[in-house]
Amino acid sequence: MADDALECSVESRPEIVDDDQVLVAAAQRDTEAAGRLYDKYYGEIFGYIYHCTLDRTATEDLTSNVFLAVFRHLGRYRWRQIPFRTWLYRIATNEVRMHYRRRRRDRVARPNLYGDPKRNRSRLGTLDRACLDTVAREGRHAQNEFERATQAAEGSAPSADESPAAAEEYRLLHRALLELRLKYRSVIILRYFEGKTMAEIAGITGKREGTIKSQLHRGLAQLQEILVRWGVLPE
Repeated sequence: MADDALECSVESRPEIVDDDQVLVAAAQRDTEAAGRLYDKYYGEIFGYIYHCTLDRTATEDLTSNVFLAVFRHLGRYRWRQIPFRTWLYRIATNEVRMHYRRRRRDRVARPNLYGDPKRNRSRLGTLDRACLDTVAREGRHAQNEFERATQAAEGSAPSADESPAAAEEYRLLHRALLELRLKYRSVIILRYFEGKTMAEIAGITGKREGTIKSQLHRGLAQLQEILVRWGVLPE
């Protein structure tokens, strides 16, 4: 685990600012409180990592690695202007990044994954904010399922109110996201799936907000190009 994922650079503040600060302080002294911290964030981090990988087995392993790192370094953690949740996402993002570094040489292109492009054409219409908001809603539904990950089987069944078209839209966009470079994919996921602000994403990634905005713009443009190439969007 890279040290920059575990350290914050702003001087600590003595005042209690939110419930997380109380819980983290307790977890540094008591294993039961550490368990409450784990219960609070396990589902959220599991969902985020799954959105990044679309691989349940890898997600389980990476989520475990995240919390092992968290509890290994929790004694060194001091409350700073970067909140605990941001610190946690920073560790999770670093784990995903290392996962893809290990797998980079094994990655293969899948341009024809979805068969005849003519059958897919106009599947989504246009890729815009409303479309991504729809995907984000599906992602939040998926995250709720992931919170019961130890009981759920691989590939949770769609909910009763989830239409086949919405499920297919989610699947296609998610697969297209996997074709992006991780730096673009992660900012799209943090923004539209996790609902993070630009400032929060900057804190998680350690980059300036201007850089995040640029990466988000480029990532969305590349995502649209992929969907056009697959015949999902019109040229």
